[in-house]
Amino acid sequence: MHRTMPPAVTDIRASLCLAVMVAVMLYATIDRQVFGLVAAEMSVSLDLSNTQLGLIQGIGFALFTFLGAYPIAWFADRFDKRWVLALCVVSWALGTAACGFASGFVSLFAASAAVAAAEAGIAPIFMSLLPELFRGQARVTATMIYYIAVSLSMASGLFLVGAMISGLNAMGPALSAFAELENWRWAFIAAAIPFPLFMAMLFVLPKGRVESRAGGQPAAPVAPIIPFLKSNMRSVLFVFIGMTFFALGVTGILAWTPVSLTRIFGLGPAEVGMVLGAVIAAASVVGVVAGNFVLRYLQKRLGYRAAPRIIWVTLAISVPFICFIPFVTAPWQVYVIVSIQIIASTIAGASSVSLLQELAPAPVRARIMAIRAMTNGPAVGLGVAGAAFFGDLIDAGPHSLFWGGLAISLPAWVICIIMLRLAEKPFQATARANSGLQHPLDRTPETAGATTAR
Repeated sequence: MHRTMPPAVTDIRASLCLAVMVAVMLYATIDRQVFGLVAAEMSVSLDLSNTQLGLIQGIGFALFTFLGAYPIAWFADRFDKRWVLALCVVSWALGTAACGFASGFVSLFAASAAVAAAEAGIAPIFMSLLPELFRGQARVTATMIYYIAVSLSMASGLFLVGAMISGLNAMGPALSAFAELENWRWAFIAAAIPFPLFMAMLFVLPKGRVESRAGGQPAAPVAPIIPFLKSNMRSVLFVFIGMTFFALGVTGILAWTPVSLTRIFGLGPAEVGMVLGAVIAAASVVGVVAGNFVLRYLQKRLGYRAAPRIIWVTLAISVPFICFIPFVTAPWQVYVIVSIQIIASTIAGASSVSLLQELAPAPVRARIMAIRAMTNGPAVGLGVAGAAFFGDLIDAGPHSLFWGGLAISLPAWVICIIMLRLAEKPFQATARANSGLQHPLDRTPETAGATTAR
């Protein structure tokens, strides 16, 4: 029987949906920038230790991201994604505002937990929606645009929050007429206030899997994920093991670069922040642009093997360069090596989104993205902690953290390279079976004539 497709999405609406995703994702990361900028004032007001601040922003966020990602994705695969996202935004906003009313560690931890759990569900849903809006090379470009926006969200978020806090300081006397709250509390409240606007923006997006069939009949029920995992065990294991070790390797060196620059060369925090921030931003842009062109080029020639191939080859090229990081004798050498690592990891990270989109069929895609989030968070945390541990163990003076980072990043990326090289063949079979297409740039008969951004 002929399969009825969801209503066509025009080029303009698809682009508008992408813009909404970028805007909402930026909004959903603002709380971290608020927390970082007001942490010193907040810790004095609430008598918080550095350990307690670390528990809230580090362990707490990682834990509730892990716990929240999959259940939210489960609902998104069964119900209207727009309403699931809207509830995430409400939870995020209420949690952020609650941070402004916190009276101590426990209440601040609970408010941050609500923020972390809600934020964990947003990215997997957005990444699962991209293939519903774009096809073939257009999907690659849209994914790269989304990825670079997320990558640069920290820099833009810091700017916006800094401007907001400056404005709140100027309005201090007027605000005190409403409530006797410290400025750091008003910063959290102000960050939460625009949430109704972002909720309304979400309804530009398609419903997702719940689009009705022609004639008003309900769409087919969502598929359980276990049969998919069992029938595609090899490709799923190779991909997820590879991407987990990729995340582990990314943070090993990078997380401790600012501290190492200060210890080795005596650079001040302001100089390190400005220069390193500019280097990371520029390298991220280069990585996304390069990844876009390379992935589009390889898709034409390798089909579904393009995504895993570009990840492991890019990492293999960069590995020899990062091995020089413990031997640096000048700051510019650090910036060059960091640039190479950022370009490689950005190309690989952006391509990994396409990898997961092609791995999973639409009925389980959000949950597959959620599993990635659940494995990615602990890997990042372990990379940071492991680099510090090995740095103390090696005890090479000011260069210790670079040695510790290399001890984590080098074996992690080698394992990632091996896993994704082994993944190519089974991944290709899984992607073809799930899409029904021989090549990722092919079109189904139903989509061939649609005037969409596909």
